[in-house]
Amino acid sequence: MTGVQDRPQRQSIQELPSPEPDVVLSLAQLPVTAEEEAGRDRFRVLSDRERQRANRFLRQADRNEYVLAHWLLRLALSTGTSVPPQSWDFTEEQYGRPRIAHRFGDVREFSLSHSAGTCLVAVSTGRRVGVDVERQRGADGPRALLRNCLSPDELTRLAALPDERRQSEFIQLWALKEALAKAMGVGLRLPFADVDFSWRNGRPSLGRSVAVPAPELWTCHCLDAPAGFRAALCVRAAGPTTAVPIRGVRET
Repeated sequence: MTGVQDRPQRQSIQELPSPEPDVVLSLAQLPVTAEEEAGRDRFRVLSDRERQRANRFLRQADRNEYVLAHWLLRLALSTGTSVPPQSWDFTEEQYGRPRIAHRFGDVREFSLSHSAGTCLVAVSTGRRVGVDVERQRGADGPRALLRNCLSPDELTRLAALPDERRQSEFIQLWALKEALAKAMGVGLRLPFADVDFSWRNGRPSLGRSVAVPAPELWTCHCLDAPAGFRAALCVRAAGPTTAVPIRGVRET
């Protein structure tokens, strides 16, 4: 999809301020009103595999969100290149992290996240990158979930917060850990409770642990997100882009 059809849809894409000069952040949100024609145009940009996966969603809202997210990724990758959005192919690392297919000769890295109709894409010039966006919820999560996701120090800090801040802080920590797991290439196999974030000068600081033996290799940020959402970005220091070996990964 190029030309006139593409221009109105590009207007719905917002480029977020990026704390990393070599990372471009793009955000798009599903409109409240129906947009059947735009949805069909986005669907045509996807690969056969992506279309098949989209059609497996039972809820139309989930299908629309998936299509928007993968359309946004393809447009973000095509920006500044001669490759049409529909032409991109992808391969996967050991644990399913997607990468641009080798035949393109493109060393950029990317990450994709979507939640409740909000989609976020990060594209870096070559460093491993992970991004996550999460909708805030109005109540504390189950205690078992907190124990499975937070380190002992994080649980202590969270318990000391006022009720109105506790859930927002938990969602931000979750987004940081999701972004880190995506950048590492292990996804939810990363034992979140073994990953510890603290705050230093108002910014997230990653602690050393069994799961992350070299935290100095990672820089993590809380991002400006639309109202009702929290978002995070993690990038690795320049170097090899192969999957990052870590201990404590859950095999499934």
